[in-house]
Amino acid sequence: MSHNKSKAVVEITLIYLIIGIGGYLSYHFYDPQNEMLRFLVADLVMTVLAFVFSLIKRNSSVYDAYWSVIPFYFVMLWAWNSVEQWQAAHYLTAFSISFWSWRLTHNWYRSWTGWEHEDWRYVNFRNQFGKHFQWINFSAIHLYPTMIVFLSMTGLFFLYDGTVKELNLLVIIGNVVAIIGTLFELFADNTLYAERNNPNRQKGACIRKGLWKYSRNPNYLGEILFWFGLAAVGLGAAAPYWTLLGSIGMFLMFIFASIPLKEQRQMKTRTDFAEYKKEVSMLIPLPPSGK
Repeated sequence: MSHNKSKAVVEITLIYLIIGIGGYLSYHFYDPQNEMLRFLVADLVMTVLAFVFSLIKRNSSVYDAYWSVIPFYFVMLWAWNSVEQWQAAHYLTAFSISFWSWRLTHNWYRSWTGWEHEDWRYVNFRNQFGKHFQWINFSAIHLYPTMIVFLSMTGLFFLYDGTVKELNLLVIIGNVVAIIGTLFELFADNTLYAERNNPNRQKGACIRKGLWKYSRNPNYLGEILFWFGLAAVGLGAAAPYWTLLGSIGMFLMFIFASIPLKEQRQMKTRTDFAEYKKEVSMLIPLPPSGK
């Protein structure tokens, strides 16, 4: 690890410690007698702190790790509140979330080069919106992801409510789907990382190894499966159907925003992307056509 990255890792760790403490203080001192609202306010406080640090560092990628860290933060708060009442359903779901969270955070860590890096989408926003960028920075880069993740986790408040919950079939299925989704991301991101660091790889060409041979976006597929899995767990814990809105919103975000933006960029940066797009399924792994 370079000296610059080591220094940056120390800084980002301290930043997230401050963000986490800010969330805990909000949770501790603000009690509206509604646990979901209490978590939401703490989540928003932490999001604002992340935004402030993005201004200080002049880098919106301060927020990048927040997506993967916050669900585990919720698990820790739930454990702090009622771990004495936890049973198999609680532990299994906590494992699924923790596995996803730590894997994704590790993938961010190994790929992050330090403060000289800022997500290409944020750079495009800076160039596109100019002096109005900070409104986009807060609303689109910070607030929207926070809200969609929170909404996707609302069903779990009905599991971690301090009462006995049985390990029923829907809870099991939901966790299996979530873990399968995480494994999709694990294999896809490992291949991506290995190829990006392969000095013998043909530069500018699409990766056609592992899951990338059968799907153009296997990591996004894994993310979609993970959130639908958590939604199913919530339903298994008697959560109302409106808690599905988060996972549906996730699906729509990936299909109509994340994937199109990524593929528009790849059309410019990958010499064989038109051919790759024609031959390989967008999301669901299928045998490549013409092969």
